[in-house]
Amino acid sequence: MNKFTKTKERLKELIENQYLIIDGATGTELQKKEIKKEEWIINGNNIQGCNEILNINAPHIMKEVHIDYLNAGANIIKTNSFGAIPSVLSEYDISEMTYEISKKSAIISKEAIKEFKEKTNSNRDIFAAGSLGPGIRLPSLGQISFDELYKGYLEAIKGLIDGGVDIILLETAQDILQLKAGILACNDIDENIPIMVSVTIEKEGAMLLGTDIETAYTVLSNLNIFSIGMNCGTGPDMAMRHIKKLTEISYLPVSIHSNAGLPQNRGGKAYYSMQPEEFAEINSEFFNLDGLAFIGGCCGTTPEHIKALSEIAKNFKPKKPKLEKPRPYISSLFNIVSIKQEPAPLMIGERSNATGSKVFRELMIAGDMDGMLDIGIKQVKAGSHAIDINAAWAGRDEIEDIKKILSAYVKQISLPLVIDAIKPNVIEEALKVYGGKPIINSANMEQGEEKFDAICKLAKRFGAAIMLLTIDEKAMALTYKDKISMCDRMYNRAINIHKIYPHDIIFDPLTFTLASGDENSFNAGMETLNAIKELSKKYPEASISLGVSNISFGLKEEARKILNSVFLYEAINNGLTMAIINVAQILPLSKISDKEIELARELIYNKKNTKEPLINYINHFSDKKEIKDINVNIKKPIREAIKDAMLDGEWKDMQNLLNEAKTNSDIFGGEKKFAQAIIDEILLPTMDDIGVKFGEGTIQLPFVLGSAEVMKKSVDFLSEYLTKTKQEKTAKIILGTVAGDVHDVGKNLVEIIIKNNGFETVNIGTKVPIEKFLESYFENNADCIGMSGLLVKSTEVMKENLIYIKEKGLKIPILLGGAALTREFVEKDCKEAYGGMAKIFYCKDGFDDIIAIKEIIKDRDNK
Repeated sequence: MNKFTKTKERLKELIENQYLIIDGATGTELQKKEIKKEEWIINGNNIQGCNEILNINAPHIMKEVHIDYLNAGANIIKTNSFGAIPSVLSEYDISEMTYEISKKSAIISKEAIKEFKEKTNSNRDIFAAGSLGPGIRLPSLGQISFDELYKGYLEAIKGLIDGGVDIILLETAQDILQLKAGILACNDIDENIPIMVSVTIEKEGAMLLGTDIETAYTVLSNLNIFSIGMNCGTGPDMAMRHIKKLTEISYLPVSIHSNAGLPQNRGGKAYYSMQPEEFAEINSEFFNLDGLAFIGGCCGTTPEHIKALSEIAKNFKPKKPKLEKPRPYISSLFNIVSIKQEPAPLMIGERSNATGSKVFRELMIAGDMDGMLDIGIKQVKAGSHAIDINAAWAGRDEIEDIKKILSAYVKQISLPLVIDAIKPNVIEEALKVYGGKPIINSANMEQGEEKFDAICKLAKRFGAAIMLLTIDEKAMALTYKDKISMCDRMYNRAINIHKIYPHDIIFDPLTFTLASGDENSFNAGMETLNAIKELSKKYPEASISLGVSNISFGLKEEARKILNSVFLYEAINNGLTMAIINVAQILPLSKISDKEIELARELIYNKKNTKEPLINYINHFSDKKEIKDINVNIKKPIREAIKDAMLDGEWKDMQNLLNEAKTNSDIFGGEKKFAQAIIDEILLPTMDDIGVKFGEGTIQLPFVLGSAEVMKKSVDFLSEYLTKTKQEKTAKIILGTVAGDVHDVGKNLVEIIIKNNGFETVNIGTKVPIEKFLESYFENNADCIGMSGLLVKSTEVMKENLIYIKEKGLKIPILLGGAALTREFVEKDCKEAYGGMAKIFYCKDGFDDIIAIKEIIKDRDNK
């Protein structure tokens, strides 16, 4: 038994009888210390703000912080390595020090534990948790690749392990895909490492990208982790409903280490109003929840907070988790879907398939992502529960194609995706861009166990469900007996060797066309239905899927629609739980005539084992014209349709609608007015509505960006029809993160929204001194400056920048944004510092920026 296995066992023993206390904030404590200027200098550069460098230059300070928390009763102390990954350290030009800094942080924490125990003769169980944060780039938005993030975590975790940590804590996560990279890096070093993961749920009720706690759990609970929880973002009071939900669905131990309330900005310094006693009292409500095992503090908490919490925790004993295993769900970044639908089946849209759909293939070859997205969005609207993605086509780079398609679908499609590929390298690269829990379609034994094992390993590694097709080294299974035999073989190997959960196994017993006329296919339908019936009894936790439309391949369109619909109904009655279909082409039996149902059933069951049922079926449809759904031709009013296309992020539909509006311009006041009318009366109000929904947390960030992109393309389309004076009403904004701050996720997202609303931006990066802001402002003849910053100290830098601009006698409109800013601080401290030189705007998000920019344009044009 290695060190980490022993640690896991000890943790399990302890949390049966006591809550383990996690320490509190590091930054809050460092602000109290006297840190010399030279202790921030490395390689001749002052990198104040990079707390991790103190591990090298001032290890005694971090040891003091650890010992203060140990004296307060902490069982788990976090290393000072939150930002010790290359993508963060590169902002300070010290990425090559990742391993060294990480290892040193671990050594300091272990030395602190040893010193504390020697001085106090304590026999308390104490663990060093290697803390790693999310970095400053979001992989799901393509800001950093999975491989780069994985390699960075790998280097940092190696340092932490070599330095002696007992646990790896991946905390303050904003993107599930980022967590996957960290978890896999841990597993590749030692699969026994206890991994604690903790996501940040903002006060709006979701992670930064819009993932709620239930969706996060669905993805993460299928991976090799020890516990799951929340930290940062809010205080314990606002975290309660999310932790309560988590404990209701989790089979894993749950953790919570929240802030001391929401921060207030007082003179450029963070102030947390929740005092130790109140913090402990509110946290004590968590002790009533099943499965809660770890509790502590985050931003604003001090040793006094942790002491109060540890004292009150002694009065309670943890309860066991409510569940014993993960739940049978799949998910996107935004939604979960039960694999076992009531009523069945789970319907997987089949149209985003280059192999099976000529339309989709031609769009893929043409590189028309808007067209491919349009097909996906329409499948969502048609009622699909998940969308199958296939990018295989001869002569093309399947890896490149599927990564591009998935990257676009992740941001615009709210449903879970099915990765439809058979090459292990293609599947792996696809999994690296998908943050949700997908289905892999598929694995089989056609090339023996080696390839089957490779795909099963990927399913287990990335926490995906997997389809198993009845094909072996000899042939595809045609008979009921062969189908069951192959399923038995694959199931046993997937479960016993690869440890895949039974509920993540999906059998596809395959069905073949009844239209070939070959006597070997007369009973193809019956053989498949019998296999479905037996599999549903034999493996009740697993699911059963079919590519339903294969049954009718070769028939006329209307004949296919009827046969597919009837066969699907029969398959469901025999135990089918999942179907890959074109949902829009499936009819309820109530819409099919009794005669056609009878003909279809005779063909499916073919009791006489002859060609006669096929001939009768073909003859019935030989002269029959296709029946169109009467609802297809019912059109929405064009104003409503334009609004919906923008809300849905459907550029193809929008393009058609704008052309229609141009042709029928009288609806909008005539040829000279229609373009401006659409912008003023539909596009801008809709974007405002999206902004409100985003602020309320009812629309997720990627969908906001998708709608903003459609807005930009629409304005570009309409621009040639605008009058010249209208076209000139734009503005140029200088954007940058202030000196000492390397965070730019928020700034970059704001830039997208600003640009997609038709304004120009010049993004000058991070750690920007005021001189560079002004230089860029004058070089680009800009209209305003936008300053961003995540850190509380950055708000003080903003105020200093305003004083500098004032002293130069410059009158420049300023936009201020960032997580640590408050309206009160901007309205009071910043405006006072600027002295009325020009307008200052507090911008909570990109939509506030748009409002501010419009006001700046109005003031400019009035002059």
